[in-house]
Amino acid sequence: MKSFFLRYLCVLFLLSLSIQSFAVDVSQDTDILTLEQAIQRTLGSETVSQSFEYRALGFEEESVAAGRLPDPKLKLGAMNFPTDTFDRDQEPMTQLQVGIVQFFPRGSSRSIKSRMNEDKASQSRYMSKDALLKATRDVSKSWLELFYWLKAEEIVKQSRGWFSNLVGVTESRYRVGSATQQDVVQSGLELDRLTDRLEGIRIKQDMARSDLSRWIGSSASMGELPGELPEMQSPVIPEDFTSHPVIQADDAEIRAKNSSVDLSRQAYKPGVALDVTYGDRSGENPDGSDRANFLSAKVLLDIPLFTNKRQDRKLASAQQNLQAVKQDRETAVRKLASQLQRAQSALRILDRQILLYRDKLVPQSSSHAVLALKAYENSRVEFDSVMRARVAELDTRLKAIRLEVDRAQTIAMLNYLAGEVK
Repeated sequence: MKSFFLRYLCVLFLLSLSIQSFAVDVSQDTDILTLEQAIQRTLGSETVSQSFEYRALGFEEESVAAGRLPDPKLKLGAMNFPTDTFDRDQEPMTQLQVGIVQFFPRGSSRSIKSRMNEDKASQSRYMSKDALLKATRDVSKSWLELFYWLKAEEIVKQSRGWFSNLVGVTESRYRVGSATQQDVVQSGLELDRLTDRLEGIRIKQDMARSDLSRWIGSSASMGELPGELPEMQSPVIPEDFTSHPVIQADDAEIRAKNSSVDLSRQAYKPGVALDVTYGDRSGENPDGSDRANFLSAKVLLDIPLFTNKRQDRKLASAQQNLQAVKQDRETAVRKLASQLQRAQSALRILDRQILLYRDKLVPQSSSHAVLALKAYENSRVEFDSVMRARVAELDTRLKAIRLEVDRAQTIAMLNYLAGEVK
């Protein structure tokens, strides 16, 4: 009996150790998802930027290939065979030929094509960097939006608890004749409204988690968030945007289009082909000597004589495409400048509003709610005043959090406009 009891204690001890180990593992799996962690997860699995990187590698390989000569052509043939006997020895011009033909592209076409593909590779890399910037901006906005709705749920729950207590107070006052039945009904109605509001907030949370899961995965998006917003500072942004990846990509495309214009001009130059052929003859000359073999060399020129319907049109097309890309660059600069002006203006307004809510509106609304309740308990104000004061305090606190989140989202936009991947 004693040994059985000892074994039972050992089993309980080992079981408690296993439970503790499992609890530690669970706590490690439910780490807090910070904004920085969400950004790092996104940058590590962002597919659009990876696609542009693969395109860049492809253009680099094409650049090497474009700078090389085309493959030579091998010629094999039988020449001047007599059709009556097909005897190689019958006629002196009958021969078996083997030759090589090498084509040389027009002018500097090879070097221009190589340079053009290098510019396309640079364009793809800048677009890859821009994709990372956009991903960082969007995941930051999604994370911040989820943060707001989680804080909103916390605030509404606190207010709902207060209203739940108020219902009990009102019912107690009604029983002793200090409150009306309308006060009881109104307090319960407001409590139900908060419950409905809480359900609406949870729907918004699900939508925000869905947006966030696009970047970090569904399992990671279900994690807990910190209780406070991260410290975010507005970046320094150059006014000309020449260092922004979008503009750098446009500049690379302009260089590629310039190369395309140069390539079109090469079409006015002749293409060259070199043909070297060896002819093998059999048989004997009239004097009894062996017939000599032949070696031939030819130069072929591709002469552009009629250019008005082909070369001229291709050159004009390349020039028009170049102008179009230059206009696209100007449009992109104006769009970025407009986004910067709007974001900076919004940030200045938000800073003033946050200061107003933090220093005045939130403390005043809280004090007003407390004073209204005391006045109601002393029968100096109607129950409507208490309700309005408490609802106003709730809305003010939610608005204060909304302003903080809007400011952080605006800084996320400014970080994108700064053009630096952190």
